[in-house]
Amino acid sequence: MATPPKSPPKHQGGLQPALAESRLFAVLAYILPVIGGVIALIADGENRLTRAHARQSIGAVLALILAFFAWAAGGYVLSLIPIAGPILAIALFSLVIAMAVFLAANWLVSLAMALRGAERTIPFANRIVLRLFGAESNLKSSE
Repeated sequence: MATPPKSPPKHQGGLQPALAESRLFAVLAYILPVIGGVIALIADGENRLTRAHARQSIGAVLALILAFFAWAAGGYVLSLIPIAGPILAIALFSLVIAMAVFLAANWLVSLAMALRGAERTIPFANRIVLRLFGAESNLKSSE
């Protein structure tokens, strides 16, 4: 009578410990926007998943900050134009709000991808990430 082949040992939760840890740091990068990204890079910066999501998280925050400062500078210049300038400056703030909504939606999708252990880029923030961290951080694009 032949004995059946032994199945490989199963890890608790069905995940390998290294993948579970990298997912934890990837999610931390989104839950605590900049601080979590820095902590993830310091604690588990060698892991590709953690590094990718931490950089995307930091890039998304910087993209929103840059959008606000660009509006502030442009709005200041526009406000020097009598009557129509301040109206245009206020109207342009809708672009900053649209950018915030866009990044928030991508942020949530990226958080879900980090929970799954998958990599993804945030379209506008990825340009900032590439400039800050180099081309090595380029991931599979979802654009």
